[in-house]
Amino acid sequence: MATQRAIAAHLDLSIIRIQQLQYDGVIEKDASLDSARLAYIRWLRERISSKSNSDINNERARLVYHQANLAALEEETRRSKLIPADEINSAWAEMTSIMRAKITPIPKQVAAVGCGISDYNEMESLVKKLVNDALDELSIS
Repeated sequence: MATQRAIAAHLDLSIIRIQQLQYDGVIEKDASLDSARLAYIRWLRERISSKSNSDINNERARLVYHQANLAALEEETRRSKLIPADEINSAWAEMTSIMRAKITPIPKQVAAVGCGISDYNEMESLVKKLVNDALDELSIS
């Protein structure tokens, strides 16, 4: 039977750590240096093994989770429930340029056609007609 001090020196640990390991049942209280060393090495291997298995299992779970998410997104895209952002951006850019082309000339049209109109209601109906014509053209495009 080796003393706690001898085991601590042999394993390069503190006496307090040896006491903790003995309390936890890792090292027997009446262990020899060889049996204490073997028990400590086995305990370390077990900890590393269980920790690495746990890490591997966690990583596998993360991978499966993300693969399932990607598969769900691909399925939604195939069903046309999702549209890729670059398609939306290009379609929106095209629509805004068409709207700009249809709406920008309205003030010049009002100025050209309505320069002699002094009646408020007549001017309002002219502007409404020009705006509605532009919107009608946009709805067809």
